[in-house]
Amino acid sequence: MKFSISNVNKYTFILLYALVFVFIGYKVFHIPITHDEVATTVFYSKFNAWEIMLFPDPWPNNHILNTLLTKGFLFLFGSEQWVVRMPNLLSFILYGFAAYRILKNVLTKESSFFIAGALLFIANPYLLDFFGLSRGYGMSAALCTLSVSYLISGFKGAINKHIWWAFVLSILASYANFTLLVFWAATTLLVAFYFLSTYRDKKTSLLKPWLILLAVCLGYLALIASPVYKMQSTNQFEFWTSSGFVADTLLPLVKLSLYDSKVFMAFNLIAGIVIGILVVNSLFVLITFKRAKFKINTLSQPLFVATSVILLTAGINMLQCWILDTPNLYGRTALFFYPLFIVALISSHEMFTSLKARKIKVGFSILLILVCVFQLLKTIKLDSVKEWRYDADTFKVLDYLEENRGDRNVTLETNWQFHPSFLFYEQTDKVPWLELKAYSKSVVPETDAEYYYIFEEDFPALESEFEPVAKFENHWLLKRKPEQVLW
Repeated sequence: MKFSISNVNKYTFILLYALVFVFIGYKVFHIPITHDEVATTVFYSKFNAWEIMLFPDPWPNNHILNTLLTKGFLFLFGSEQWVVRMPNLLSFILYGFAAYRILKNVLTKESSFFIAGALLFIANPYLLDFFGLSRGYGMSAALCTLSVSYLISGFKGAINKHIWWAFVLSILASYANFTLLVFWAATTLLVAFYFLSTYRDKKTSLLKPWLILLAVCLGYLALIASPVYKMQSTNQFEFWTSSGFVADTLLPLVKLSLYDSKVFMAFNLIAGIVIGILVVNSLFVLITFKRAKFKINTLSQPLFVATSVILLTAGINMLQCWILDTPNLYGRTALFFYPLFIVALISSHEMFTSLKARKIKVGFSILLILVCVFQLLKTIKLDSVKEWRYDADTFKVLDYLEENRGDRNVTLETNWQFHPSFLFYEQTDKVPWLELKAYSKSVVPETDAEYYYIFEEDFPALESEFEPVAKFENHWLLKRKPEQVLW
């Protein structure tokens, strides 16, 4: 193989993303099913495709594209933990492809910043968690990033086919998770602007692409009208607040993305840097546009596309909150903003073209690589995911119960937060000896269960009937005291 910077970048990229894929794959097989995965895997997947698409109930746990794919994988491979997570694991391959396309189009394959940019896309362990879970967040982030990659190559090369791909992918991204409807709206505006700029520059037809855009948008809105109405009319967004985009969306996302890392503590400062970079990008685009005497073709560069798509998405999100009185996106619902920002950050290299600036970029690239690698190594967790850390010990509890049950069935009551994880294994016949008590949001001292799995703070309410037999951090498995045995 001929040595070249291009080949080094390409094969290093493949190695990095293969290692991350293996890491996520390990967690797919070894981390117990978490609380919010169960609705998709044992409830929504039992409906037919049309019922899934129209929402059988108003709860937002039905991430439609993810549910449809999960249903398909269950049909093909059966009710296994790895099966229900496979659509999101495979979507990481799409995410890697999107990252590679962006780096190739924004930086070129010979760039000294290529590996640093590649690491930036995967240096968020909170995002990586969702590529190993049966939820729509990882899948939607992958489709969103791929959509942006086609927007960039479409604008840059005036390739209509890529622009249409970006539009279709934005629809799929929002269908995987409705929080990305704001991204779909932003992409639609940029696609419309592209055809307007093409019409002005080349005098091509404007009516036809705009009519296609309008028809597809109206059709998609008709398809999702029922699910969105059901969620909005039953106030399914009560879990989030409306304290402003920065307070509710940006700051929590930065904090969660750091994953309790001790490397970065000042997440407020990082959020400020994020805002600062987007402001500088915007000013640079405006100054360049003005210096070019407002020629529309100067807006075809990646920096304009990348900055526009994240600012439009955030702006539409804020308008939605103001007009429709919906809460701001928070945490995992805002996760897609991370790759959008990374694209904007990488695109800002356009501002530094002098020889001296290139040397500074090499030094900054090396520093960034070291920081990203250190951050990943410090935050890697093979036994849990951040959002549902409390479900990490489900297998340990099941192992204990099986080892101590003898030849009889075991009855188990749990705190409501643990219940769904155990329900998956009961419903899929993985623990035929387990009799799981009904879901209850309150502690039930009068239960007739032999075992009770709780948070440590629940114990005083059960102390007279149960005693601890196994402790996992702040999660305790209790067994009914011998004199209290009811069977």
